[in-house]
Amino acid sequence: MENKKSRKKVLFFTAAGVGGAERMTINIAKMLPTDEFEVKFVVVGRNLGDIVNFIPKEYEVSLISILNIYCFATLRIMWKIFVEKPDIVFCSLYYINARLIVAAKLLGTKVIVRSNSGLTNSKKSVIQLVKMTYSKADRIICQQEEMRQETLSVINISEDKVVTLQNPIDVDRIKESLKEPSPYTDADSQTIYVNVSRFNEMKAQDTLVKAFKGVKEKRPDAHLYLVGLYNENAPYDAAVIKYIKDNNLEDCIHLVGMQNNPYKWVKNANCYVLPSRTEGLPNSLIEAMYIGIPAVATRCIPIIERIVNDGKNGYLAEVDNVESIETAMLKAVELRNFENTYKPASKEDFIKLFREVAN
Repeated sequence: MENKKSRKKVLFFTAAGVGGAERMTINIAKMLPTDEFEVKFVVVGRNLGDIVNFIPKEYEVSLISILNIYCFATLRIMWKIFVEKPDIVFCSLYYINARLIVAAKLLGTKVIVRSNSGLTNSKKSVIQLVKMTYSKADRIICQQEEMRQETLSVINISEDKVVTLQNPIDVDRIKESLKEPSPYTDADSQTIYVNVSRFNEMKAQDTLVKAFKGVKEKRPDAHLYLVGLYNENAPYDAAVIKYIKDNNLEDCIHLVGMQNNPYKWVKNANCYVLPSRTEGLPNSLIEAMYIGIPAVATRCIPIIERIVNDGKNGYLAEVDNVESIETAMLKAVELRNFENTYKPASKEDFIKLFREVAN
């Protein structure tokens, strides 16, 4: 019989949206063995949002309801920790991480945070939050060694508390998702490009649609599918949509919206495109290459050049360079039979980390 009293309780805090950081939080939580850890999720937001569709039903999920992060979020997080009395709390988003660290330390609870992007291109407010709070964390997970060195240069903390663990791949979820049929009805007559990401200036869909315009002129069978949340009333999103309409690209650029299973869109495409201006560690790119799709990716962070072997499993392009991205897109669809060069952190790596902090 399972001895529940001996298990360590871990609260995984996440936002309500479905971004890379939120999905990675779930992936890491699922790695912890249930006979050793009691895992619960806490969503911080106006409502539970779409993220609950990605959390397995066997896990308990609760909500800290706030209109925005300034609505006494730290106090509400602290109250949740006080009531639940976890051994460890965890989060992967800077703006929640800082508040979680403060709340946890005031209550004597151990805390692990994961940085969701590099500091170089972060807002000054984010860097200030990191400087003020991260030194109190029990462990800080960075997605790549460059991020780790950057973090150590900003905060005064023992080096052994800042670890590099590259994003794991949720192999089981991907394999199960790929059992679903292709969503493309005319795939045989199309060259399909796909991007999976919420609309955001840093994700650079504006550059992508401009590059695709050139691709379409050279490959009339080309189609671009944008898979991810967008809001027609948001200024950035509206500007991208306007460009598509103004350039008569509505028949070949498809705004798919949020999808619970983005993997089937990637698997059945000819090329994955990451046009980002900056990233933490791009899960969508890593997963596309694991699935076996050639990729185009901008050199937005150093690790991209270690993931994409130019001319072998994809092509590299320059940030904000429409012509460079267009050229790479035209070449990438010709690639076949490549090896995945990305080496994810293992399940055992994360279990070891949580055990160390718990004990």
